[in-house]
Parts: sequence; structure tokens; C-alpha cells
Amino acid sequence: MNTASKTRWAPTEGGSRRARLAGVAAVAAAGIFALAGCAPSSSGDAEASGGELTFSNWQFLEDGKGPIIWDAVKDYDGPDGDTSLTKIEIPFANYADKLSTELGAGGGPDVMVLQDSQFVTLAEAGLLEPLDDIADELGDSLNETNTSGYFLDAQYGFNWERPTYSMVYNKDIFTELGLEVPETYAEFTSAAETITSALGISGFAGRHQTAEIDGWTLEMANWLYGFGGELSDGDELTIASDENVEAVEAFLETFGSGVAPIGDDASTFRAKFGQGQVGIMFENSGVATTLTSNPENLINGSNLGSAPLPFENPGANSQLVLAVNANGDNVEGAKDFVRWVLGEEGQTAIRAGLGASAMATDIQPDPAFLEANPWAPQFLEAAKTSRSTLVEGFETESKVVWREFLTAVEGLRTNGGDVKPALEKVQSMLESELG
Repeated sequence: MNTASKTRWAPTEGGSRRARLAGVAAVAAAGIFALAGCAPSSSGDAEASGGELTFSNWQFLEDGKGPIIWDAVKDYDGPDGDTSLTKIEIPFANYADKLSTELGAGGGPDVMVLQDSQFVTLAEAGLLEPLDDIADELGDSLNETNTSGYFLDAQYGFNWERPTYSMVYNKDIFTELGLEVPETYAEFTSAAETITSALGISGFAGRHQTAEIDGWTLEMANWLYGFGGELSDGDELTIASDENVEAVEAFLETFGSGVAPIGDDASTFRAKFGQGQVGIMFENSGVATTLTSNPENLINGSNLGSAPLPFENPGANSQLVLAVNANGDNVEGAKDFVRWVLGEEGQTAIRAGLGASAMATDIQPDPAFLEANPWAPQFLEAAKTSRSTLVEGFETESKVVWREFLTAVEGLRTNGGDVKPALEKVQSMLESELG
């Protein structure tokens, strides 16, 4: 891996915002450890390995995809053949909170998959094991996606999966109605309206409620980025920018037009899409893999269509980071597992379950997979330009920023009102709170 690329995560000099964030994180970490009634313990016996190794990943519970991933890793037995791997299954909706509580109390799994927003918080709190030695060992075999695991001048994790977003659509529906694949926002809304009026089903579906705030953050980022917006310029918040206002207005227009089901959570509208009851979604490569892997779905590799998001600018990615619990029972065993995952054997094994997502190395999907799933290359292409949802310069505060932003959007969706003043209020409040 080219270490020069790590500089975007490295701390800067003097009284910079990055330095201030480190102080904020130290205070946050102290609070976490106070909950546990003790300071974080050391990693324990650095020579210990083998034995039981616990691995936490919400993906184990995903239909179709989950069993494939577990089958890929379940027989891992360590470098000396004396390790047994145990999976920890936690639903996505509870995953972040449960892990934060467990790790803050000095417990939790040995190795885990994390969303990048949780990853940076846990890393700054001192709860993740530094993995610089693994980065040095593997060197150029790792690609640039692994900068996502480099934070505050240390490697605390590696890319497990980078699902990127594209527009997915039901090709059978498009063929039936003679629709062209939308390339612009106007063409997208027209197609969604045609599907709804002609077939009486949802032309489009997506997250729109703070009850699913983590997933909605990922989806809403596509709208902001797509319209040229962002929540900061790297130094200051830009929540009320003209581009963000335009993006929110378009989002509200779409969900207020009747083409999208209001109240459906992601599991519900994705299931409907799989059964041909939704025409279009903005989804990530992981979901596309799950949908086409489920034999009960009407959607399969041949009739799932994919195309760039119908916006002028590229969208977001859902960065998943593989990390090690600094206070786990088997730190060295966990590091051995990470080495295996990042090696050729591990990358080949898990590639089957991760479909068209970008991985830690440049290993490509199996040719047979690409032939059976012609939608996949679009996601691999999108990975080249997609962006993280971390708020630049406010990485450890990203969840706070997104929460306030999306709470305002939800309020506008349910109660109406002018977008610009609502976003200005959020910006003013966050500037006062965050300094």
C-alpha cells in the first residue's frame, strides 16, 4: 500500500481542528471507560494465539449473503491449526450501540466489522488495536481502499468491504413499460411516476426515517453528493449551502409525489423490490448481491438492472472496516485472522459473498459471477469515484452532524416548511455546539 496516501488521515500541526478533535475524543474515551469502572486494559499476552476467536458481523444475518460469508470463513483454524472461529450475530439496527457498550466495558468480540463512523470513534477512544505491523507486512498487496482504516497516524483497520451505490431497477418492468434507463433526476422522477401510475406499485423506494438513521445517512449522502453538496468544506460546516438545499428539495419532492412508500423500512421495501413490487432503488452493491443471491426472489442476476445514479455527481459508499478489539481475549489470534482475510486465500474465500463490492485487494469477482450478474461491473466502476459519508474535518462528530441534519429533513417531510431556513437553523445550532 502506498503510505503517501495515508496523509489525508494524519493529524496536522498546531491548533488545528484535528488536534482539537483528539482532545474531544480523549474526553469521550474517559466517559466510556468511566462507565466500565476502569481504564482500558493492555492487550494481554502478545504471544498468545490459537484457541477460540469471536468474529462479529451483522452481515451474518443477511439473507443469501450471510451464509455465503460465514461458509467462507468458518473453517479458518489459524496458522497452527489450533483456532476455532465463532460468529457473533447482531442485527444491524442494534449493532453499533451494542458493540460500543461492550467494548466500552472492556468486553466485546475479538475481531469485528465496523462502519467507518463507528470505527473512527472507537479508534480515538483507544479501543481498537493498532495494526501497523500488518500493513507493513502486506505492503503493496493492499489497495487504496485501506486508507479508510488509517486514522490519527496509525492503521487501526482494513477494508472489509466497500459497497458503492448505483441505481438498481427491475428490467422486466422497464421492458414491459418501454422505459429508458434514467440518466438525469428529471428522467428518474418521470420513470418512477410512470411505473406507479401504470402498474399501481411503488416506482421508487428508499429510507426516509430517523428510526433507520445509519442506513438513511448512507442513502441521503447520494442525494447531497449527487447535487454537488456536502456537509463541510473540511474546516467549516456547509449544511445550509445552496447545493444541499436543492438536494433536500428534490428528496422531499420525490417522497411527497406518491411514488415511494412512506413508512416502509429498508427490509420491507427491499423485499418488495425482490418480489417485483418496486421499480427503482438507489442501493449498494452488498444489497444487490443479497437480492440476487436469494432464490425466493423474482429478481435475479439477469433481470436486475444497474446504472449510475441519476445525478450530475458521483454518490456515496458504505465503508466497512475490519478491526481488532484492543481488549479482546485473543488479540494475537485476531491479528492472525486479519492477516488471513487480507491474503490471497482469505480474499478469494470472502469475495464470493461480497459480490461486486470493492475489497482490500484488487481481487476481481469470479468470471462466472460476472457472467451471471451483468449488473455487477457498474458497482465496481462506481467505487472509483464514490465518497465516504464521514464529514471531512468532523470525522468523529459525523454521527452528530448527520443526526441533526436528517432530523431536520424528516421534520420537513412530515410537517412541511422552507428548506433553507431549516438547514440554517441546524447549521447555527451545530456551530454553537461543536465550536
